Amino acid sequence: MSEFRTFCHINDYGEAGYRNLHRMVASSDPLVLWAPSSTLLSASQVEPREFVRLVDDRHVRVIAREPWLLSRTFRDRHPSGEGAVWTTSVDGELMKFAEADRDLDPAERRVIVAPPEDGIAWAEQYLADNATLVDRIQRVVERGKPERHIPYAVLDFIRRENLSSRQAVAHVLRAAYNHGDALTRARANVPFYLGSQDAQFLRWISRIDPGEQPSPPSPVSHEHEHYADLASQLFDLLRVMEIAGGETDLRRFLGSAAHRDLARWYAAICRSVAIERPKSIEDKVAREFDKTLEAGQLQNTFRSWASRRSDATVFALGLAGAVAGPIVDGPSVLSLTGVLLGAIPVGKGLLRRLGYVSAQYSGAQWPFLYAFGREASARRIRRLRRALDLAAET
Repeated sequence: MSEFRTFCHINDYGEAGYRNLHRMVASSDPLVLWAPSSTLLSASQVEPREFVRLVDDRHVRVIAREPWLLSRTFRDRHPSGEGAVWTTSVDGELMKFAEADRDLDPAERRVIVAPPEDGIAWAEQYLADNATLVDRIQRVVERGKPERHIPYAVLDFIRRENLSSRQAVAHVLRAAYNHGDALTRARANVPFYLGSQDAQFLRWISRIDPGEQPSPPSPVSHEHEHYADLASQLFDLLRVMEIAGGETDLRRFLGSAAHRDLARWYAAICRSVAIERPKSIEDKVAREFDKTLEAGQLQNTFRSWASRRSDATVFALGLAGAVAGPIVDGPSVLSLTGVLLGAIPVGKGLLRRLGYVSAQYSGAQWPFLYAFGREASARRIRRLRRALDLAAET
């Protein structure tokens, strides 16, 4: 399949963003992260050594400005504090990747060094040219509920540095510009927006055209507003699947056909929102997943086997051998062989029913391989559906 390249400005969401890191990786091909924090990896299900391996294998790509990637001093003195601290086991390896990949095509680089930002200069110019928009942002920052509209990291910086009103607006504009610029440089098909405040922030981004003069206000595209909702729905679904199966193994899953199928499935949902009305986005992921499950059927199960007369005859012979064996000579190897030799020609119906041989499943396998680490079976289908039903009731 063609790649499904996603992007996340993950540090904006703090530990909450990192708790969903493994889910973003599983549904992307690849996931591009802007300036990830090695210390915040402790909040995720991805261990530092595993994160480095994901980057090396190109399941995760990293993009950031040169000081973040190459300067330990810059990181250790960064105003973000502990979230920016340099970790040799992770950041040292990313630095090596960045230096080794400098001459590769940008699409092939594991770690991409972005040029110096233009956001500061752009924000100052925009302040001078767009008084109406600036007033609206200032009202939100000063008198509204800014946590509903401004990403956590941006608002945290404003409060921590005790910025003046003008400085706060300039910082919001700078962040909006830099977010849009980062998304463009990541060459992503879809961004992961993880906060409820992203929709409002996107309206500011929609008025920004990186590399050009400030553009006039225009409505943000619907699909970008919906990406935050879709991401929330996706993570809820994957969380339920993880609980149902209890066997999610990211290492085995990534790079497999099931991984590509999950990424392709989510990509199709994201493409569809560009042409659908906003109301149809509600429960979109759950509805599409229901369709995926409904499309699959187990074949060669006990029920389907019992309808075939020739199989039933052979099964009867095998069953007779199994029952007679213990009576004649006790539970011997021969009696057990009677079961196996009798049941296998049946089309393996009984053994499948008992769980020794998997039934053939005509639907998508990725939900079961993600949740259980194994292909679909009647038992796994029941467990997954039961978990989904319980989640829907809460």
